[in-house]
Amino acid sequence: MNMTNINGKISNFLLSMGFIPNKIGYKYLVDLIGMGADGSDILPLSKNGYVLLAKKYGKSASTIEKDIQNAVSAAWLKGDVDVLNEEFGSTIDMKKGKPSNKHFILTAIEKIAYF
Repeated sequence: MNMTNINGKISNFLLSMGFIPNKIGYKYLVDLIGMGADGSDILPLSKNGYVLLAKKYGKSASTIEKDIQNAVSAAWLKGDVDVLNEEFGSTIDMKKGKPSNKHFILTAIEKIAYF
């Protein structure tokens, strides 16, 4: 699949739920979801996905992870909660009120195929 097309599809998907594009984690999510949708081995995130992005952007894997967590948290605080719950309801960690990065990314990859 053409990466420009898939990145546009991912951006539209994230924006439709209220993700904030100026959050640095947004860009990382687009890349990571795109890599996963393209068949790249991103799991486990801490050993593959975050490391690949860390090399690409000259950051640490823990910085990538934290920035993605912040983008997901911001979406759950300011985004369209009804749409988020509809799309990701089964993956939400009841203690945190939002899905883990892994659950969010894997569900998003699955949804992108049908979006």
